[in-house]
Amino acid sequence: QLDWNFYAGNVTEYRILASKNGGSFTETDTVDALTSSYKLTDFETDVQYCFVVRAILKGDSLSHSNKSCLLTKMQHPPAWINADYATINDDNSVALSFTIDPSSEIKSFNLERKTGSAGTFQKIAQLTYSSGLLAFIDSDADITKVNFYRLSAINNCGVPITFSNIASNIVISLNRNGNEDKIDLTWNSYREWMGNVGEYKLNVNTGNGWEEISSLLSGDTTLTINYSDLMYQVTGKEVCFMIKAVEASNPYGVMGESYSSRICIPVTENIIVPNIFTPDNNTINDYFKPVLSFTPSSYRLIITDLQRNKVFETDDYLEEWNGTKKGNPLPQGVYLWYLKVSTPSGMSIEKTGTVTIIFNP
Repeated sequence: QLDWNFYAGNVTEYRILASKNGGSFTETDTVDALTSSYKLTDFETDVQYCFVVRAILKGDSLSHSNKSCLLTKMQHPPAWINADYATINDDNSVALSFTIDPSSEIKSFNLERKTGSAGTFQKIAQLTYSSGLLAFIDSDADITKVNFYRLSAINNCGVPITFSNIASNIVISLNRNGNEDKIDLTWNSYREWMGNVGEYKLNVNTGNGWEEISSLLSGDTTLTINYSDLMYQVTGKEVCFMIKAVEASNPYGVMGESYSSRICIPVTENIIVPNIFTPDNNTINDYFKPVLSFTPSSYRLIITDLQRNKVFETDDYLEEWNGTKKGNPLPQGVYLWYLKVSTPSGMSIEKTGTVTIIFNP
């Protein structure tokens, strides 16, 4: 854009003269006497342009302006911006990473977020890129909702010219539907890598840290698991679940991973003690042992006959009684048991009862 002051005289029109790379000046356009600016939209990049404004006066006199020059160098924009992942941190913030075309001369980027598919993108940060990865931690996002992120390269005119693919966090939900054993997990699909979701993986923390226990197809967004399959691993006060999405076939070799939010349920601390067993070595109901829905931090089981003579004792919650005393089979009848356990939630439970040995005819 050229701007000039009006000539203090009887001007009939202004003429725009331009030269390229030191060449001769030629007239490129004409504007009326009431105009003092001009926009050149059809120009070549990486060219040294020089301009002069010529005022045409009545009587065919001329007045020329000073010369003003400009190099039309344009920044080389990134050909691509890869949104590597949007993943949930342990502190419930959203970690974002972007890989940028290394040939880019643009160093200024805008990060935008929208919440929910019906939302609108809003700028949440302006970032400066030097090399490698461009990372950001969004501590203000509501991780109970799906947030969408995109990064745009901003040229020297403040105009976004290259956008990344969209990255979204994964939100997991849980439902037990009144069934203590069935756990229904649901999550939203990860959107959208430049590659595709190769698979989902279920991670569970039963008190000893996160463990990957199942691989799922890329189209899966639901899973039902049994609490009874986990209960003997439980050592903490709660059981937590998390989904990991794994990218495949990224065109730039950046294989992203995204972890969902975490969702937890309190430990189910049930103790069930059988009252009959048949130690006749037919492989059916041959052993007696309390059934726990958790892993106890301490355990004590004592069994006596009706005269309070001890016949079995253990501190190992996995050990079973086979109906013998020191390897000798005991007679059919009623026996007393005492149980003391410490639960993952810190409770100390003591129980007593009876168990009957029966021999099938």
